[in-house]
Amino acid sequence: MLRLLINIFLIFSLHSNLFSQNITKKLDQYLIDYYINKNIPSISAGLLQGGKIIWLDAKGYADVENNVPAQKNTIYRIASVSKIITAVAVMQLVEEGKIKLDDDVRKYIQFPSKRWKFTVRQLLSHTAGIRTYKNTGEFESKEFFNTTQEVINYLAKDSLVYEPGTRYLYTTLSYNLLAAIIENVSGLSFSDYINKNIIEPAGMKSTYPDLQRNIIQNRSKGYAKDQFRQIQNAALADLSIKIPGGGLLSTSEDLLRFSEYLLNGKLIKFTSLDSMIVPTKLKSGKTINYGLGIAFGIDESGRKYLSHSGIGTGFTSLLLIYPDEKVAAVHLMNIRDRNLGEPAFDIAAIYFGRDIKEPQKSLADFLLNIVLDYGIDSSLTVYKQIISDTTNNFNKKLEEQITFGYDLINVKRYFDSIQFFRLLNREYSNSAEIFIGLGDAYLKDGNKGLAIKNFRRVLRLQPLNNYAAEMLKKLSGI
Repeated sequence: MLRLLINIFLIFSLHSNLFSQNITKKLDQYLIDYYINKNIPSISAGLLQGGKIIWLDAKGYADVENNVPAQKNTIYRIASVSKIITAVAVMQLVEEGKIKLDDDVRKYIQFPSKRWKFTVRQLLSHTAGIRTYKNTGEFESKEFFNTTQEVINYLAKDSLVYEPGTRYLYTTLSYNLLAAIIENVSGLSFSDYINKNIIEPAGMKSTYPDLQRNIIQNRSKGYAKDQFRQIQNAALADLSIKIPGGGLLSTSEDLLRFSEYLLNGKLIKFTSLDSMIVPTKLKSGKTINYGLGIAFGIDESGRKYLSHSGIGTGFTSLLLIYPDEKVAAVHLMNIRDRNLGEPAFDIAAIYFGRDIKEPQKSLADFLLNIVLDYGIDSSLTVYKQIISDTTNNFNKKLEEQITFGYDLINVKRYFDSIQFFRLLNREYSNSAEIFIGLGDAYLKDGNKGLAIKNFRRVLRLQPLNNYAAEMLKKLSGI
């Protein structure tokens, strides 16, 4: 009997090891394909199951200029994934009875009276009426704020942009008020509080406020792509205006550790986590699938997940948690760009045994390089070959094709853009988006008559298209 049990155990262990090795191999290959096909500086990613990190890897360069490879301990700006950490900090204080979610915020901080009152819950759920970034470069603010209170003083002069509870307006700036509440009720700075109550207990060794002046070992540089689709340094930004809502640094490993402790009820109670993932209900009765500092949904296989994505200056991130399966996946990239997809979802899908497509190459980027090197005729020849070939791995969606047309406009190849949009129009004669592209291209080329003609075609297809209507209104006054 004992020998039978031992044999069963050995067979189970062998099967488990083979499963783990197979998953690891698939994930390794996925990350290589993603890094190459998306042409990004670097990506870090990981997977946790049942309290154990079963895969962790990084590809590319943390610092392109100095050829510094990305490692498993490379630190990335996690952008809005920071909100989950701040929300958990608030819920810890709710559990201690120091904060009540439906209290007026001014019970906890000094803040000028506005037209309406708003609550802690509404701050967490982006329904408090607090504004988002101004269109004056505030997203990439260069101003340094030394304390949370300085940010509060900066925001205090603004009016609420709507009655609290009537709208959902995603705003990173509102999380500064939550940080101020944490500081006032705990007696600690925001940074000290999350260090003591979240970062250290969860064994997170590389999570910090993204203070631009601090020397932080293993910090990656952020990147973007210019109009020629070449990698360049991201714009300079001082994140002190948004530390609690979008200004933390971390690693894939640390975020998986955070997920582990959240899933095991070691940071907040399970009842608190459950209360964070209740859909936000507006006064109109409409519900939003965003709770208290966290989003949630159902994936393609019907599994419930919690998540938060982040897009910051030079960085992109996503933390994905499956509470029922005790699984978490994460990806961090040191670039902000279009069409990056959601690798963390792919990583989880691979673990769950679902077939996924290989990460697709950018058709627009590929064609633009050909135009710049060989001209539009060569590019159109290659375009037709790619579109008709079912074996290649390019993103061939119409949206991607239209993007190429606009890339031509961005590099001032206006005639080339017109030629391409006209080619698209022959294939998709009822696409309002293509007519908009033609209108924009003709306008840039100085042909207002044909621009007007194409914007009118848009309205025949989509009578309520605001962009075409505004352009016609503007052109009629020229």
